[in-house]
Amino acid sequence: MFKFSCFMIAVIMLTGCQINKGSLDNLLVKGSETFRMTGTYESINHDFKRGRIMQARARILALDKSDRDYQKVHRLLEQKIEPARRRLFVHYLRIAKDLEAKKLWSKAIWAYDQAGAVSIKPEAMKQKQAEMQKKIRQFRLEKLLQQRRKEDRTLFSYAAAYEPPRGISPKDEIYERMREHYNDRLDDRANLAFREAMRFLHRGLPEIAYIEIESYLRLQPDSRKGVALLDSIKRKMPTFLKIPPMPAANAVEQPAMIKRASYTKTATAKQVQAALKNGELLKARQLAHIYRRNGGKDADKLLNQVQKKVNASAATMFAKGSIAFRNEQLDRAIQYWDKAVMLKPDESEYVEALRRARQLQERLNLLQESK
Repeated sequence: MFKFSCFMIAVIMLTGCQINKGSLDNLLVKGSETFRMTGTYESINHDFKRGRIMQARARILALDKSDRDYQKVHRLLEQKIEPARRRLFVHYLRIAKDLEAKKLWSKAIWAYDQAGAVSIKPEAMKQKQAEMQKKIRQFRLEKLLQQRRKEDRTLFSYAAAYEPPRGISPKDEIYERMREHYNDRLDDRANLAFREAMRFLHRGLPEIAYIEIESYLRLQPDSRKGVALLDSIKRKMPTFLKIPPMPAANAVEQPAMIKRASYTKTATAKQVQAALKNGELLKARQLAHIYRRNGGKDADKLLNQVQKKVNASAATMFAKGSIAFRNEQLDRAIQYWDKAVMLKPDESEYVEALRRARQLQERLNLLQESK
């Protein structure tokens, strides 16, 4: 009985947040029975049990003292709604501040969002989320700009290698051809940088557009369209963003060690089919991509076959997780939904269900510890 009660309290806390289509609230509906309201208390308690905790709280605070259930609903507020709401608010606020202090801003945004969902002053939590977003944008600008400048300097350093050395004719055909290829790569890089600058500017990310246009102008310094686009980007740059200055010309940077992921470089159609037969769908998809990248025969057809099985399996896992959740088997639901997300990480419905189920699991544990 205690486990069920804690589960429902955690559900109430969890579903106090804004929910997308196909979310966990829909999974909590059992049957189509209606609830007959016999009074104000029953109506507000119904909202509370259905997860509309902040709505229930607001209705109580707005209730006229002449209502016959005035005392009863205020006891409900004091004994159940407010204690649970405050515990969760303090818990997530403490986590958010700790994450912010550690400069884990993306995680801090999540924690402030959780605190705001059960806060009587959600605007303050939204403001903190906005502050974290600003820190992320500045940090991302600094790191990506530093990397792009380093890459461009490295690329330029190869130019001398395509000048014929002493002992070879200055007009050597081979060196001329290699130099043309090198210059073509520079032109391709410049064209891509310009297109990306336009794209990011239209998406409302002028700081990322700046990274691209700075690179473009290093490659094409006399470009009028590049200068014009740079001016447009600077005009739309938020004042809180600061562009790092160029490093000194004699600055020496140690090359970073790059950890390369290990993966199979070759694959055959038989290997793909074998992985499918063994139910190793993730492996089959990886092998199918490698097979297509290497120009395998009927590679697109094979990849489509694999993807269909991946989609079907992910849908099955998601459906099983939904059933388990309706039966209050939270751990099992998370296991199924985790498999669905592994198969289709870009499926927003799967990701959202798993995210909220894990939140529910965490809050359930928190309430049990509190009890």
